[in-house]
Amino acid sequence: MDTRSGNKNSRIIALVANQNEIFFRLRMPWVRFLLELGYKVHAVVPDGVWTDQIKESGAIFHDWKLSRSGRNPFNEFLSVFGLAMILRRIRPDIVQNFHTKPNIYVPIATKLAGSPVTVSTVTGLGYTFVERTGLKSKFARRLNLRLYSIANRLASEIAFQNPDDLNILREANCLPGEKGRLLAGGSGVDISEYSPFSQNSEKSLELRKTLGISPDTFVALFLGRLQLDKGLEDFVEAARISNRHNKNIAWVMVGAPDPGNLRSVTENVLETWKSEGNVIFPGRREDVPAIMAASNVVITPTFYREGIPRTLLEASATALPLIGTDMPGVREVITNDENGYLVPLHSPERIAAAVEELEVNPTKAERFGRVSLKRARDIYDHNKVLSSYVEMYEGLLKQPCE
Repeated sequence: MDTRSGNKNSRIIALVANQNEIFFRLRMPWVRFLLELGYKVHAVVPDGVWTDQIKESGAIFHDWKLSRSGRNPFNEFLSVFGLAMILRRIRPDIVQNFHTKPNIYVPIATKLAGSPVTVSTVTGLGYTFVERTGLKSKFARRLNLRLYSIANRLASEIAFQNPDDLNILREANCLPGEKGRLLAGGSGVDISEYSPFSQNSEKSLELRKTLGISPDTFVALFLGRLQLDKGLEDFVEAARISNRHNKNIAWVMVGAPDPGNLRSVTENVLETWKSEGNVIFPGRREDVPAIMAASNVVITPTFYREGIPRTLLEASATALPLIGTDMPGVREVITNDENGYLVPLHSPERIAAAVEELEVNPTKAERFGRVSLKRARDIYDHNKVLSSYVEMYEGLLKQPCE
């Protein structure tokens, strides 16, 4: 037995994820934060369009050959073995991984590579754990639980973004011993990038103009990947319902189809929605803070099990009221009638009614927004979230290694 010691200036950390774009959008604050603390940061993620930006951040990039939805056992074995070889070259003190496949594969690879500390962050249990009937769904859940059980025994610690996911794995005996801790704030958000109460700013009014939205129109926003389990059909139906009698609400869906995802909306369906004229589709946008600032409410009608939806954190930092389904992760951010409304799954009528309530009651919308903003500053600020991770890393490194 030996105890590892050292200061943060000599730490090597590998951040492992399964998607190039998601790493860039969600993990770059982690890279910057850790670099500022003196960590040497390695980004282990499949190659993609954002690779150059990841490299420019100061992280050392490693191309991990991994298929997001691949199920060929031989190819999956090669992915685990290839990751182990990458980690053996890096020799990190800490391996931090995110998402389902990495959370299962990385602890195995780190054992093969001899890495001392592995932290798996459960960013939601995903579509597999949405309540559905049928033998195929039950088998998929049981298989995932079995794989989690094996991987979590190899990981040093498992961090959760919401208590529902932690409880599911705890009750299924997938968290050995004292492993499993809830860390508030999801993945955090850089609140300095967002502009609260800016709907009437010159920049917001100009952005509205480019989208064909008048200054006095109430903007209801969905922002995210266009996959059906994010509740897209319910958002579009809510727009249809509202537009029958209320023409002062602009329903805006920002995002693009995700061809690598089996639940992505198809181009044909998207074209049908566009032709109806009930929803504005600006496509993929890189100016998320500006889009948020030009909106009046953000809607997350998901029935996908997320850790904590980042869109809700961004909306909170913009001081917006929130509407979301009563799902794990969503209800960690939205408290009904305090900073927004929780609605049942697949209830477009309730979504439409909630939006219309806020549209005619600006005082309530502002009150909800102020509560959201306070929570963003107190809980979701990425500096606070990442500090809690660093504290965990240092504690794990002080523990005796087997």
